[in-house]
Amino acid sequence: MAVFVYRGLVAATGKQVRGVRDADNPKVLRTLLKREGVLLTRAVADEKAAKGTTSRSLDIGSMFRRIGAADVAMMTRQLATLVMAGIPLVEAVSAIVEQSEKLELQRVLTQVRDALNEGSSLAKAFEAHPKVFTNLYVNMVAAGEASGTLELVLERLADFFENQSKLKGKVVAALAYPALMSVIGVLLIGMMMVVVVPKVTSIFESLDRALPWYTSLLIAVSNGIASNQALGFALSLVTLNTVLRAKRARKGTGKTRSIEEIVWLVVALVAVTCFLLGGVMVESLLAYLLGGIFGGLAGFGIGKFFTFLATPKGRLWKDGRLLRLPVFGSLFSMLAVARFSRTLATLLKSGVPLLKAMDIVKNVLDNAKLEKVIEEATGSIREGESIAGPLKRSKDFPKIVTHMIAVGEKSGQLEAMLENVARAYDAQVETRVQAMTSLLEPAMILVMGGAVAFIAFAILMPLIQMNDFVQ
Repeated sequence: MAVFVYRGLVAATGKQVRGVRDADNPKVLRTLLKREGVLLTRAVADEKAAKGTTSRSLDIGSMFRRIGAADVAMMTRQLATLVMAGIPLVEAVSAIVEQSEKLELQRVLTQVRDALNEGSSLAKAFEAHPKVFTNLYVNMVAAGEASGTLELVLERLADFFENQSKLKGKVVAALAYPALMSVIGVLLIGMMMVVVVPKVTSIFESLDRALPWYTSLLIAVSNGIASNQALGFALSLVTLNTVLRAKRARKGTGKTRSIEEIVWLVVALVAVTCFLLGGVMVESLLAYLLGGIFGGLAGFGIGKFFTFLATPKGRLWKDGRLLRLPVFGSLFSMLAVARFSRTLATLLKSGVPLLKAMDIVKNVLDNAKLEKVIEEATGSIREGESIAGPLKRSKDFPKIVTHMIAVGEKSGQLEAMLENVARAYDAQVETRVQAMTSLLEPAMILVMGGAVAFIAFAILMPLIQMNDFVQ
């Protein structure tokens, strides 16, 4: 049976509809839709959905159909509600497919439903889509199926993903405005230094007198930014890194290209064109090429550095230093602790064995340093130790957290204690982010205002002094 992505018109109202439906052929699909009052206008066989393979062909629409954590949380909540109402699993998945507005989610759930009809378990059906359903999700569903508490596990999963999505949304929303203001401020000050300052300060060249040190500094910085060497350096740096990125995006030897490869190839071609045009338009080609050489060396060094960071050793080095950053290090640590506590509590409540739960938790921390700590702790637990002992020895987890875990282990209330830790650290993260963003805004205004004030002062003071000299 094939899977079709179709478009049609509702016969009664003329409203356009689209969706995903499995049928033996387009003729059968047309008949099925006609019974539901839909006139088929277009149908395309989705071989990717039918075979469960990843196509490398160009698919621009896939950029806008990606399934996010919020979509998974909503789908999980709906599935939990239907299962708790006593609806069979296949019918519940079919109902979600029919009412889902996201085409990519319809496609994935259609494959899940087909796998269920073939006798697969729900966990195995989800496991075939690792980009949508994480290892944590699959293992919790498997534990729920084994223990006969699937509806409760789905409820916990929905709560977990909703909480994670809310926390991430709060952090992103809080940092969006400061980031935007920083970009705008840098662009405005850069334009002033490149366009405005050279024109205004050109009148100082005719003065037969020494300029103040701050005016000389401003002119030197402006000339440096607007120089041929700086242009060559910047364009060479950008060009080399985009070309290397486009090369990395090209995977395999297939003739077709993915949307990511096409985008990076276009960006690389534009960057190369800009670099060549820059060489034609500059006043000094030699200075431009000299800057280009230094930019190429810098780009090569940056590329090697990021390649190192992608290795296990590089990730461990980077994440260890992130945790030791002033101000931000404690924030990263609190985020990781909250994620560790909530995930482990959810897994243990769902019946996942402790050692397997620790292996899963290790993969959701997003910090190689803490992942290594959890891996070493798992080995110690396997040898008979408690959870709190190895975590305390690592000194990467706060003492209050290890103490609360120890109390939970002794009292038999580990899941509840972990949830308390997660709630406490989620609240601390929210408070810390709000405090940081409330301080970031005036700090950025102060920095940008100070930069503009320095530029104005450095330009106006010589003019005022010249006017006094003339009088």
